Amino acid sequence: MPFVVYILRCSDGSYYVAHTDDLEHRLAEHQRGAIPGYTHKRRPVALVFADEFGSRVEALERERQVKGWSRAKKEALIAGNWTRLRRLTQAFSGVRKVIRGSALPSASSFPEGLRSAFADPAATLRLRSGRTGSGRLPAGKLPADLLARLLSQVTGGDSRVLIGPGVGRDAAVIDAGGPKLLIAKSDPITFAGDRIAWYAVHVNANDIACLGGRPSWFLATVLLPEGATRRLAESIFRQLLEACRSLGVALVGGHTEITQGLARPIISGAMLGEVERERLVRPDGARLDDALLLTKAIAIEGTSVLAREADERLRKLGVKRKTIAEGKRYLLEPGISVVADAQAACAGAAVHAMHDPTEGGLATALHEMAAVSNLGIAVDAGQVPVLPATQEICRAAGLDPMGLLASGALLIAVAAKDAAGTVATLAEAGVPARRIGRFVSRRAGVIMEADNGRRSVPRFARDELARFLSEPG
Repeated sequence: MPFVVYILRCSDGSYYVAHTDDLEHRLAEHQRGAIPGYTHKRRPVALVFADEFGSRVEALERERQVKGWSRAKKEALIAGNWTRLRRLTQAFSGVRKVIRGSALPSASSFPEGLRSAFADPAATLRLRSGRTGSGRLPAGKLPADLLARLLSQVTGGDSRVLIGPGVGRDAAVIDAGGPKLLIAKSDPITFAGDRIAWYAVHVNANDIACLGGRPSWFLATVLLPEGATRRLAESIFRQLLEACRSLGVALVGGHTEITQGLARPIISGAMLGEVERERLVRPDGARLDDALLLTKAIAIEGTSVLAREADERLRKLGVKRKTIAEGKRYLLEPGISVVADAQAACAGAAVHAMHDPTEGGLATALHEMAAVSNLGIAVDAGQVPVLPATQEICRAAGLDPMGLLASGALLIAVAAKDAAGTVATLAEAGVPARRIGRFVSRRAGVIMEADNGRRSVPRFARDELARFLSEPG
């Protein structure tokens, strides 16, 4: 069962710290004044920070620690201003106290590529806040709580929409009345400059495939910065055609323009596809005790983007040219497409759900898949494969591969009895895969298990790629 330490900003500007095992319910109680005491006369309150722990003892100790902090330290934590927090806490001495007092696994019990998130308390703390020091949202996905609140305002009304917007729902499914269902997806490419159109087509196609469908039609909105050349426009268009042909997708429309204020090109793509009614794979279809499979490894896309966009900076950090060249090749081999992965999986045993880890990495994808399924997930730390160049680049750059953009891998939920057969079917199609975990009760949370213990999978407020690219080089 996960426990959450949270901080509320009260109407008088003061902060309230507590912990709970049901954050949504507790917040509702605070807002309606059902909890007597400090917040009752200081409403409305706003959630400004939340941190998840694996046990009540650990959460309680963390709550007591943060309650004792000064206002400045609380605000540094809320803002994600880790430099200031380091100074105020004397190099995280308070956090180390919490970790030593719990029964968490040691660093050596996790695979080398995953130690940063699950064995380094400073790394774990660094991931929590979705705000910057200015109070503005950082680059990357919206914080999960904000996104959920926004999407909750979308009400039904069209019975033809079978799957609409929601956390963990990456594409819509529409019943247009024919023998097949229509799948619609949109996604922008904002981090990459090199091969940007290749990313745009494949990233959008992946989410069609995750619902059991076949991507068929693509529209691209291409925004070019002032000063862009004809050569750049022609290169992007060639990439669009090349990527569409590789998947048998038709480029059917879009829009192009020169846009003020851009530093680099941006492409926003929309992909349409179809799926036979009986072959639809719902994102919320995972079942208790299902096996969780992962194809290929992490973090293909993030490693490729880092190698292509930050070559010189990585070399200054000591990354070998050979490793950077290998990372660049990941774009095409093993590649960021999971269309073949999904098709091969669906050709075997019944697939209950699929999800491709994208922004926020495997960790975020695990939380999203658990949330949409209303279940928990237990992952075997020793079974999560991390690519060699990913390990080396992340180690040099101080990044966590679990939170790094991970398109190219696919999460698959199947009945436990079908796991080995599905892995074999994928292997026959040339797609490596392995069982990395299982679906458990929702109250267990999303956890990583090692030889001598377990702990919660952290929530990344922003992708590690975005964090790295936003920091001065």
